[in-house]
This record gives sequence, structure tokens and C-alpha cells, in this order.
Amino acid sequence: MDGSRSPAHAGPLWLRVFLGSSPTWFKMVVIVCLGVNATAFAALHAAIGPQAAGFYVGWLVLAEFIFFLAMALKCYPLLPGGLLAVEAVVLHLTSPERTYAEAHHNFPVILLLIFVVAGVAFLKEWLSVVFTGILFSTRSKIMLSVLFCAAGAVLSAFLDALTVTAVIIAVCKGFYDTYHAYRSSAKDHDEAELEQFRAFLRSLVMHAAVGTALGGVMTVVGEPQNLLIAHVMREVLPSALADHWTFVGFALRMGVVTLPTLVVGLLTTVVCERFSLCG
Repeated sequence: MDGSRSPAHAGPLWLRVFLGSSPTWFKMVVIVCLGVNATAFAALHAAIGPQAAGFYVGWLVLAEFIFFLAMALKCYPLLPGGLLAVEAVVLHLTSPERTYAEAHHNFPVILLLIFVVAGVAFLKEWLSVVFTGILFSTRSKIMLSVLFCAAGAVLSAFLDALTVTAVIIAVCKGFYDTYHAYRSSAKDHDEAELEQFRAFLRSLVMHAAVGTALGGVMTVVGEPQNLLIAHVMREVLPSALADHWTFVGFALRMGVVTLPTLVVGLLTTVVCERFSLCG
């Protein structure tokens, strides 16, 4: 029975309980990040003072949270993100009162993490079907790249862009695992063809990732900072202008910039594929 355990259920009890069913390697990364933050803060505190140490470690915590958000399919990001927030208070990077005030102010972003990111995790199988259908819908590499870029833009306009990117990476990894398993069972080990297929999938991931960036800036929910911008604008503007920063209002006002950018991005995809500018 022990040999049939999954990696998430291996190791001591405390590690199996920590962060639930997340992979063991991800749990270890979270533990290492927490340890690195404390060590870096102690070292910088002694070397350059508490204020400068808090500044640099604060940026380190921010980078780690972005990484945890990108790994949303491995672990619900509020769990490791909450550990980072608690550690920031323990290290006196901020105060509990300031944490409460910022959490209250940024509550729309927290709701985005609770509902949209979790929803993308539940929609993973459906998104896999969507991108699989796109992959087999055309034999033109140019059209395929444009479709992946456009699909990434559309999905990220209504879902969190970074989480959509994580789903796309997971889908392409599934393509590669299936192909590699078939080649292994057929005892066909043409490394050149395998590398060509890997390069093909990498290009699709990059086009889709660019698409998520193009679509993510178009709506309020596409990027967390969009929510903050709209939230602040509704607070500081008169009530007559506050409706300009709803979901529809944000899209209409930002469309002056985002729609031409989307068109240029899709045309750039065609040019890059047509002339093989990136390999």
C-alpha cells in the first residue's frame, strides 16, 4: 500500500497535512520561501537597518505571491498567500491594523482570488477541451497561433489572466505527456522529432500567454490591478462619474487603447509566424 501513495501523501504526517493535497515539491517551496524571507530580513536588518530591510523583503514577498498565484492549479493561492501575509506581520513588515485596512481596501481583489481563480481550477477540464479542439481544428501553424492568442485574450478578459496562463501550460503539458507516452509505447525514440514537437508546444504557449496579456487589460477582472484602479476611481470620483468604472464602463473607456493593442498583437503573431522571426 505504501508504494501506491501519491507524492502528495508521502512523508511525515505534518507535511501531508500542510496545504492539503498539494504536491510535496510545492509544499517544500512554500516552506523554503518562508525561511528565506525570515533569514533575508534578519541579515538585512543587521546590515542596512530595519526600514531598508523591510523594503527589500517586501518586494521578495510580492514576487513569491505572484509565483504562488501562477501555481494556482497546484494549490489554492489564498493558502500560501495567507502564510506570506502572516509572516509579514510577524516580521513587522507591517502592522495588524495596516493589514486589516489594506485587506478591506483590496477586498475586490480578494474576491477575485476566491471566486475567479477557484473557478478556473474547476474549469480546467473544459478549457482543456477548448484548446484541444483548437489544436485539431486547423493544419495551418499561422492560423493555429492566431487562434491560441485570440482564445487566450478572450478567456483572460473574463477570467484571471495569470491563472488562464497556468491552465494553458497544463494543457500543453498534457499534450506532450500523451505524445511522449505513445512514442515510448511504440518504441520510437526519434529525439529530433520529439524536440520539434516540444518547440511547437512552446510556441503555442507563448502565443497564448501573449493573448492573456492582451485580453487581461481590457476588463476589470482580467488583472488584479484593474480592480484596484476601478475601485479607487469609484471612491474618489463624484457619484455621477462612478458608473463610468463598472465592468462595461471600464471596457469602453480602456477600449481606446486596448482594442488597437489587441489588433496589433494579433498582426504581430502573424508576422512572427510568417517570417519565422522567433524560430
